Formats: sequence, C-alpha cells, structure tokens
Amino acid sequence: MARVGRGEHEEDGRRYVSLAGLRMRGWAGGMVHRLLGPPDRLSVNPRVRAAPPVRLYRVERVEAAERGRGLRPGRTALPEKVDALPNRPLDDRRVVRPPSSISGAPMIRRVTAPALFPPPTYSHASVVEAGTKLAFLAGSVPLDAQGDLVGEGDPVRQAEQVIANLEEQLRQIGSDLAHVLATDVYVVSQETSVLSAVWEVVEASGLSTGPHSSTLIGVACLGYSGQLVEITATAAIPEEAR
Repeated sequence: MARVGRGEHEEDGRRYVSLAGLRMRGWAGGMVHRLLGPPDRLSVNPRVRAAPPVRLYRVERVEAAERGRGLRPGRTALPEKVDALPNRPLDDRRVVRPPSSISGAPMIRRVTAPALFPPPTYSHASVVEAGTKLAFLAGSVPLDAQGDLVGEGDPVRQAEQVIANLEEQLRQIGSDLAHVLATDVYVVSQETSVLSAVWEVVEASGLSTGPHSSTLIGVACLGYSGQLVEITATAAIPEEAR
C-alpha cells in the first residue's frame, strides 16, 4: 500500500482514502457509516498480524458523497445532527479547545510506547501533574433529555448520542473532551466490525485531540433495554473551573 498524500493510499492502481484521511477532510464517524457504508477495501499490515485492518474507501465514492452534500471535494464536511440537550447550543457541541489554549489548564502528557504497535488515535497512557483535580464520570448512555433511547438498533447513532451526553457531563464540571484522560468504550457486540464503527465515532470526536487513553470492549449487554453503547471517562479539570 503506497501513500499518495492527504490520507490517501494507492493499491492495485486505485486510490483510496483511509479513516484518518476522512477525518482530515472533516468527516465525522457517523457520516462515514451513513454515507459510505462498508469500506471498499481492508488493508492488513503483514508484519503485524494483531493490528486491526485499515479501512479504505475509494476516492471516487468519497468525492461523490461530498458533492452530494454540496461541498467541494476535500473540503470540510458538516457534522451529523445530534439530539439537542438542554442549555447546550447544537453548533457548539463539537467545539473543543485544546488544553494549551485554556488558562490554568493542567499539564497532560500523552504517552505512546515506541516499542509497541502505534495505537489508532489513542495513547497508551495519560499522565497529569501532582495536584491536578480529577473527575471520575459515570457511564454516558444513549438517552435523550426525556430519558428515551436514541438510535434503537443503531450502535453508531447511539455512540453519537453518548459522546454528546459525555460532553454535557464534562461541561457541568468545567471540563471538556480535550481534558479527558482515559475512557472505557463498551459495545454490545461480538463483531469487530461493529466495534470499529463505534470507534470511528470516538475518533471523530474531541477525544482524539490528546489523544486520550482508551480501551474498546465488546460486552453481552448493558443496563438499559436496547442500549448498545456506553462510555466511562476520567477527566482533568482546569483550575479556572475549580
């Protein structure tokens, strides 16, 4: 597999865009699932058998989808709609400031062990300085403000709502996705393709700003009827919010 540029790859004379390339073009995880569906090719690194395959999408299909949304190919795509939560403007939902731009922000060091296979958009460890105030959040679930399940039977839609709810939890304590240190992502499935689709939503969110440390886990069931996704998180709180 040869890299062409801007997240593009060439295999067998065809050009493809990877998930990383789609993120560079402004695609959110839910958009990939809805507009492109399954990948056109899975590229496996023969030297690292345990590594997940790289999901590739043909450039022609990506550009056609962008034109269908009235965008110039390669330009930033608009995020999918997420059910509104009280006191939270929808357009502000995905705006995340990096820690360095926030006054009094704690120092967060993200660590990736060079001897290990590079993780896809997460860190092996997150380290904070002594005295940093931490918050341990309850699991974020795919319910709207009325307590109704969002995205019944659709793990990607549920993941989008879980991220939106997690942002609201963080806002209430004066933090944000960029200050999340670690998460556990639970998905009701034994299929790696389903877990990968949910992870695409996580990758497209502000959680990948750091990026945070994370574990993706397939489970048999979760607490609410019909629930397919839940995310627990530990976050640092900037001094200005204390």
